Amino acid sequence: MEQNRPCLRIVLMVALWAYVVGLIVTNTQNVDLTHEQYIIENVLAEDCPAVGTAIPWVQLERKLETCRRHEFYDPLADACRLCPAPTPTDRVFAVYWESQANCARLVNETSTRYVTHVYWAFATVGPDGQVAQSLQYWDDGAVLNCMAELRMRCIKQVVSIGGADCRANFFALKSAAAMDNFISSALAVVKKFGFDGIDIDDETGNMAQANFDWKKNQGPVVAQYLTKLRQGLRRLLVGGCYHGPGMDQMQAPGEPRYLLSWDEFPSSFDRPLGPCFDPEITPLVDWVNIMLYNLPSPEDYAETMNHRIPNWWVPVIPAAKLVIGACSGLGCVEPIPPAQQAYAAAYNGSVLYRGCMLWSATFDILYEKASAMNIMGAAGNYGVKLPFYALDL
Repeated sequence: MEQNRPCLRIVLMVALWAYVVGLIVTNTQNVDLTHEQYIIENVLAEDCPAVGTAIPWVQLERKLETCRRHEFYDPLADACRLCPAPTPTDRVFAVYWESQANCARLVNETSTRYVTHVYWAFATVGPDGQVAQSLQYWDDGAVLNCMAELRMRCIKQVVSIGGADCRANFFALKSAAAMDNFISSALAVVKKFGFDGIDIDDETGNMAQANFDWKKNQGPVVAQYLTKLRQGLRRLLVGGCYHGPGMDQMQAPGEPRYLLSWDEFPSSFDRPLGPCFDPEITPLVDWVNIMLYNLPSPEDYAETMNHRIPNWWVPVIPAAKLVIGACSGLGCVEPIPPAQQAYAAAYNGSVLYRGCMLWSATFDILYEKASAMNIMGAAGNYGVKLPFYALDL
């Protein structure tokens, strides 16, 4: 009997192992996960634990106020951590968020993991050059809360100034008084919200107010206000009133430089009328967003991507400063762009240029189930790569 005990123990161990394996197999059968759910469960679950750690909003808001604009709050360490420092090889995936919709939809959307920059649209320009100190349609507090949550992922927050509705008001900046109003109020809204920079959506173009020659009659005005946004107003005004520094002087020690981007029509370099772009803009901005979705016909997409951009745009604006724009759903103008325009913009933007841009995340999330954001994000391998920190064990 004693001789059989080792055999009996082996049999019992094998039986126990088989039972445990059977439980595992049984409990993992019939788990009806879609492919998207599987990806979210198995990929997003491996995201930075600091971002996924539950924390009451009142406490998080208070903690975030102690972090600077290039930092995120790490609940695991109860400390502000540095976001990744910008590098020349970083790729941009910027999305517009139109503030007539609740920005919580952007914060809670899983495809936002691909986004590197949010353009908050719009801070409009008045006929006197004054930039509105609140975004269109929505409450300041709600926008600030959304910005705070997005900063937890090191996503940059940029105010987009202008928009098609107020394009004619940019012509007022030929006046010195309107120019001063524009610069001081644009910088004020950056300070108020803690934005990381400014996107200029000046859609004046060859309008009658420019005598149908934008480059000659309005281009110098643009170069002037872009310079002042960088450098500020360096002179005494009437009455001895001094207007403060530009974004470069506003930059606190240790913080990254404020961003400045420019939106450009896709036909601006077309022959024989073009180019309608002032080269003085190029050194003043970090990148130029090509609004490719404003092309007049679907046939122009391939021609622009394959010929016009590399041959006409790049000699004036380096490839490292070009961001290719795409649209989603209601954000697309007639005629509707070709089916692969979002993928092409994102892939080519990542491989050949600075990145891509979407007009707009609002349309895409509300009406298109974020399909463009998912396609574009994956196509260009976009997203902020949060740093890893060792845990105290």
